Amino acid sequence: PVVSAFPTPITYTLETTPPCPKEAKGGPTDAMTVVFPTTDTETKPPGQLTCVTGDPHFVIRFPKSQLDVCFNIDSQPGKILNLVSDPDLGVVVNGQLIGAKMMKNNKLSTYIGTVGLSFRKQNLKIEVNTERITVKYASQIFAMSWAETSHLIQKRLSVTVVKNRNVTITVNNDLSFVILLNRVWKKHPVNIDFLEVYVPPYNNFSPSVHGLLGQFIQEPNIQVYDIRPGSEPEKSEATMDVNGHTLTVTRGVQKYYEEEIGRAH
Repeated sequence: PVVSAFPTPITYTLETTPPCPKEAKGGPTDAMTVVFPTTDTETKPPGQLTCVTGDPHFVIRFPKSQLDVCFNIDSQPGKILNLVSDPDLGVVVNGQLIGAKMMKNNKLSTYIGTVGLSFRKQNLKIEVNTERITVKYASQIFAMSWAETSHLIQKRLSVTVVKNRNVTITVNNDLSFVILLNRVWKKHPVNIDFLEVYVPPYNNFSPSVHGLLGQFIQEPNIQVYDIRPGSEPEKSEATMDVNGHTLTVTRGVQKYYEEEIGRAH
């Protein structure tokens, strides 16, 4: 089955540092992080940030609420996650999980290993994995490599690969996705190459958009209040309301970076 929304119950984590993790780490099952705004606005990406990084680590920016929300989903290698679905536009973006080489601390970390993008109205399908990018556009098939910078320009389609870094896919000039490649030392005993998916804030999705990332594109009503001591001395708790649903939030520790798009190292 395809996972298209994070399941409940959910454990939430509260943060007071800038958003977007510097390194992808595993966390508690379905853990969410709420990041409060800081005065250092220059380190924040502009607009609404929506991305999936590692193990899978999702980062959502809510500019109206001035909050950043992160959550992890622990699942099994081979599982397909529905990241974005827009039935009105005919757009589907899925990510398939891969597992680390071995367990660490009794946990097998999972990451996005393949991203599939389908644009029904354009008769376009794109598959991105850690080895190559394959574009199927009508009756044509284009193979692109991570080993070199390249550009593919077709009617209503632009695909730009930056060598061993990222690929930007733009359709009709109003839908864009950035997929980042994370390379690791091939002889590392645990870690593997993986992908990240970034959805820029200017995409023109319809109100019917949903999925693990898509469900947050239309910003919900969010309030965080009643900050109080938690069950552990170093972790405080708070209450968060999301569209009328009340959730408990706890404070955790994450590492963050200062680049413009969600890239883990």
